[in-house]
Parts: sequence; structure tokens; C-alpha cells
Amino acid sequence: MLLGMSPAAEAQSTGPSADSSNHPNQIPYTTDRSVAYHVLATPAYVLHGVTRPLGWGVQYVTQRFPNLFEGRRPPAGILPIVEVGGPAGVLGGLAVYDNAFLGTNHSARIEGLYGGPETFEGEVSYGIPAPFGARTRFDFGANISSDPERTFFLDGNDSDKPLDETFFDRNQFDATARLSVAPAARGLRGQLSAMYEHIETGPGEDVQGERFRQVSPAGTGTVDLLTSRLSLGFDRTSGAPRTAHGTEVLLRLDYTQDLTADRFRYGRYVAEVRQYLPVGLFPDSRRLLLRARLEQTEPLFEGEEVPFYHRPSLGGQNLVRGFSYNRFQDDGSLVLNAEYRYPIWSNFDALLFVDAGQVFPKLSRVAVERFHWSYGGGLHMLNQSGLSFRFEVAGSTEGIRTILTVDPLLTRLAR
Repeated sequence: MLLGMSPAAEAQSTGPSADSSNHPNQIPYTTDRSVAYHVLATPAYVLHGVTRPLGWGVQYVTQRFPNLFEGRRPPAGILPIVEVGGPAGVLGGLAVYDNAFLGTNHSARIEGLYGGPETFEGEVSYGIPAPFGARTRFDFGANISSDPERTFFLDGNDSDKPLDETFFDRNQFDATARLSVAPAARGLRGQLSAMYEHIETGPGEDVQGERFRQVSPAGTGTVDLLTSRLSLGFDRTSGAPRTAHGTEVLLRLDYTQDLTADRFRYGRYVAEVRQYLPVGLFPDSRRLLLRARLEQTEPLFEGEEVPFYHRPSLGGQNLVRGFSYNRFQDDGSLVLNAEYRYPIWSNFDALLFVDAGQVFPKLSRVAVERFHWSYGGGLHMLNQSGLSFRFEVAGSTEGIRTILTVDPLLTRLAR
């Protein structure tokens, strides 16, 4: 007998109605999935199968390199790096860094990328915080690179890929000194820098290389250039590292002088606006980025031309990503981007994007029908100061491209 219950109540509680398995809402049941169900689910099966190896790879990398997926990196270490979709194709290597170099608050970094016997990049950088006050920073960096198969397309915005593609080889050494200042006024940033470049270019060894030889664009051969640069930024955003609100404005003015002759003396002007917007009733972590960038070069002080590799261009990792690096080049460029970003993990974002851009000889030539479009999506990994890794797939009228890099997508000025 159940404690506290009458015999009648006990009999009722132990009768057939008390057996939960007989309750209509508790009886388990099975269903047969129809052929139509499996047909409709085919895209999900395919996606699962395709992404399964990626999941295994992420799991392996997470176990072998746990610091790579942390929101805050340790003060010193070694990181694997990879670059796919950039000017030199596929590169891989290592970065060694120390943010407390020799027991100081200075930072040092050495990076090497390798893509073949004649394709490589190397970089060394050194940073000194607060050399002239708490809101200043001085950085020095040097790079060396070699690429025997760079592409250059003729005919500007109207170029035809098979007809106007040329190949050239490029070897470069450059060194940059940069002073960054962030005044007490909220949101203001500034940089003053000087860069020396030694660049050697020549035609490739195939048919496209011969085409390049025949055209011989301005800058072919050996050129030594000195560039002075003034950059200004205004940042009224909030929500780092997942910026969700506000506006950024970036302005840049360059002057470049040829050190070996008077042929190249030219200026470069860049204006960029970024607007971050939350999306409707969703949390602020789901946000929309709108971006517009205008760039122009022109000879100054009786300079004759601008080297072909310094003219504004579209394509590659950052500008109209569905096209190959430097796919379109001319004296000016206009780029428009829209990105929808949303979190899928503690420090991972997924995104969808649309890019549009065009190059032009004069600003008056800009027209709606001249835009080149690309679209795609991907994954971004964030650290405490912003983007540190991204994987993207971009499409255009010329096919599908994959971008994999540790470089930031939209680096903020004087961070």
C-alpha cells in the first residue's frame, strides 16, 4: 500500500491508466522516411560530407596549436601562417613573434612564407610603444619578396582576360619607418611614414611574358622609389572586437619620388568610409558593414607616369574578391562592399558579402554599367584587437576563388 493513500486510490494509481507507456502522449513511435525526404535532404548530406574533412582539420589544428584559436595570444610564440588567393598564389610558413622583446614592452616579429624555389616572402618588424608620449608608437619594418609569375592585365576596366593577360617577374626589397599618433580627442588617429622600395621587374618566359615585353609598361626594369605618406583616421565605432555601431573615415596622401631619375613623381589619394550597422531586432553581434573606397594616382611636378604596379587595381584578397589579384588596373578605382557578419563561436564569425568595383582613367568615367561584381561568404577568426584569420570563397563572372590568410581584411588606422 502506498503511504497516505486509500485502498481505492491505491488501486486507481496502480491500474492500467497509471502506466505511462499506455498514455497516448508517451507511447514511442517510429516513422519511415520517404524517398522524397531523402531527395530534399540531399544538399544537407552533400554539405555534411564536404565539410567533414574541414572539421577534422580544425580539430587537429586546435589540438596541436591551441593558442591559435584563443581570443588573446600569448606574449611570445611561433604561429603557422598561410596565404591563398594573394598576388603570389599559395604560400605557407611561420611567424615568430615576441611582444615583450628582451624584457621590454617593445615588439618584434619575423615572418617567412614559401611558395617554391623562386617564390617567397620575408618580413621583419619592430615596434616601440610611447616613444614620444603615451599615445604614440614607432614601427620599423623591412620586406623582401620574389615572384616569377605576377600578372598584369592591359586595357584597364575593359580588359579581356585571355587576350589582355601578361606575365612578369618581380623582385622587391622595401623598408618602412612609421610614427603613429592618437591625440586625446576621441576617435582621431594619424600616421606619418616613409618607405624606400627597390623593385626589379621583367617579362615572363612564356607567351604572356612576350606580350608584356612588347607593351613594356612604365616601371619595367629596376626602379628605386621613396614614398612619404600622411594618413588620417576618424573612428567613432563601438563593440570591439565585433564592431557593431558607428563610422570610420580614412584619408591618405602619398607622394612618391624616383631616386634614380626624374621620370616618376606622382601622388596618390585615398578616401574610405566604413559604416557599421546592427541588423534589425537581432543582437548587436549580428551586424552589417558598408564600405566605400576611392583611390586616384596622378603625375606631379612634371613627372611623366606612374609605374604600372603602383596604379590602383581591383581583385585579390581585399578589393572585389571574386577576381584574381590586380585583375583591373588604371589611374583610379572605386570599390563598394557590403558584408553581413554574425557569430558562430566565441571568437569565430561567419559572413556573407557583395563587392562591386571599377577602375577608370578619370573620375568622370565612373558609371553604373562599368562595375564588376563579386559575391561570397566565409569565416573570420577574431582576437582581442580584431581580425587575425579569414577563410573566404568568392565568385564572379570569371569563376570561384578561395582566400585563406592571416592578414587583416580592413586594418584600422593607428591601432
